[in-house]
Amino acid sequence: MVKENKATRYHNIFSKRSLLFRLYRVVQEIQKDTYPGVSQLADILEVSRRTVDRYIEALKDDFGAPIAYDREHRGYYFERPWSVPFPNLTEGEMLALFIFLNVAEQFKGTPLEETFNHLGEKLKLALPDSLQVSYEDFEMLLSPFLVPLAMRVDVSQVFSELFKAITERKRVLISYYSLSSRQVTERKVDPYHIYNFEGVWYFCGFCHLRSEIRDFALDRIREAKMLEESFVRPPDFSPRDYLSQAFRMYRGEATPIRIRFDSYQAAWIKERIWHPTQEVEELPDGGVIFTICGHPEEIKRWVIGYGAHAEILEPEYLRQEVEKEIEKLQEIYRNDRK
Repeated sequence: MVKENKATRYHNIFSKRSLLFRLYRVVQEIQKDTYPGVSQLADILEVSRRTVDRYIEALKDDFGAPIAYDREHRGYYFERPWSVPFPNLTEGEMLALFIFLNVAEQFKGTPLEETFNHLGEKLKLALPDSLQVSYEDFEMLLSPFLVPLAMRVDVSQVFSELFKAITERKRVLISYYSLSSRQVTERKVDPYHIYNFEGVWYFCGFCHLRSEIRDFALDRIREAKMLEESFVRPPDFSPRDYLSQAFRMYRGEATPIRIRFDSYQAAWIKERIWHPTQEVEELPDGGVIFTICGHPEEIKRWVIGYGAHAEILEPEYLRQEVEKEIEKLQEIYRNDRK
């Protein structure tokens, strides 16, 4: 039998990242100067005593850790100050790591919250003490995302049921409150994908009541139950393509819409890509004509938000709808003065 060399012997130890984090945990425990023994480390790491022996040997032989055993305290200690060598991170790599920790905040109140918290703690544990920017300093320097809306409804149970149903390709039965009809309806849905928009969790799937793919806000689901009925997700369904169809949230009825923005607002409109279908035509007076293919109701609300700086040119029916909205606003404000 060929004797296994040291490189082969430790290959399996480092083949999984989780085991590498355990090495850092061993170092952390020894650095506490509490003289942890094999049994204590085995309990903390939830591994066997033999595995702990292998971790200690690997740290001493492969990393040069000055680990010694104190017979009086029956545990390990460092003969001199030492930390695990960590590869230098570029500014971009540090930014990516801290952004991940920030993104994990979006999963509060979901079944994935605990998992992200554990992973975040492991990542923090792996960082060297000499890291130039701490997580606290990063929060002072940069906010990579807008603060999401605070949910008034706990969606963790619904999230968990849908997540399981999507994983197992099982149909769900939901009781859903629709804002448009102000009614609760019971629907069978084939759940395809869960996503977050501005801090609110949604899922999309084939609604058997409407015979089409629909979006459902998790906080408006009164009850969700996974059924034994299986479904087959369409092979051509792509979450990325599906979500990119909407200007913001509304999907379906996509209509070409032409909007004129004045010179004041044009600079803001021109410097961003609002949607893949957009076209921008510059005007002699500094304004622009902005053409986009989107849901009329959603575009109407967006345009009204710009007040007198935006004007819908086409289609005519949408222009008339905006005129009616303006008339209603004028009536409301006139009545308030009486």
